[in-house]
Amino acid sequence: MHIMFFHYFREHWPIWEMDVLLGISVFLVYGIDRQIDNFSSAVLDELHAFHLRYRGFLRILFVLMAMANLVLLFRVELPLIGLGFGLTIVLLAYWYCWVNRLFDGIWGLKEVFTSLIYSLGILLPTFVSGEFSWMILEAGIVLFLLAIMNLWLFTSIEKGLKRSYVFGIILFSMFGFILLWIGGTSPILLGILSLIWGIHVGIYYFRARMHMRPWAELAFSSPLIYILCNL
Repeated sequence: MHIMFFHYFREHWPIWEMDVLLGISVFLVYGIDRQIDNFSSAVLDELHAFHLRYRGFLRILFVLMAMANLVLLFRVELPLIGLGFGLTIVLLAYWYCWVNRLFDGIWGLKEVFTSLIYSLGILLPTFVSGEFSWMILEAGIVLFLLAIMNLWLFTSIEKGLKRSYVFGIILFSMFGFILLWIGGTSPILLGILSLIWGIHVGIYYFRARMHMRPWAELAFSSPLIYILCNL
């Protein structure tokens, strides 16, 4: 996702250090999230059971990958390092609120912060690598809406609540696509984002089951189409 946005808005590929740094960061955040899940609640599924069974090995792996990221930080631009540390502080505050169940009072609030952190992490490299663009901001908003659509969709399926919230995000996302279209966004970028949106809408209306989650996650790999088309 990051590589697609970076290439589209900056018209060249990002340096490999930036790609590896972001990839490791996503892996760390995802893995630590699973560890917190297991700490704060019962094992939910096979993935959480895997993280519980191999937690010792995984924690060592997380430390080694964090050390690798520290080395890579010296190979990227200084503004990205500053904003990255700022996002890390937000992430630590998010984990603190999660562990202490501060999100429990409002349905979907945790997913809002998860989506915000995800979309900021994806677009920060693009944002700091050139001049400011309102189109990048608009794309970030659409990405945020797609991420929260994914999380709210399966939270509502799992708990049987708030389907109207998901419908609202579907509509807001449509307005986001219209703004991108008016702004002159290329058909291939709009098409890929629309594919992600369409898969989630299809699950919402026709296959609202938890076993569809891997397909929804796979939809976020569709930027590979953009990358292959621009090699």
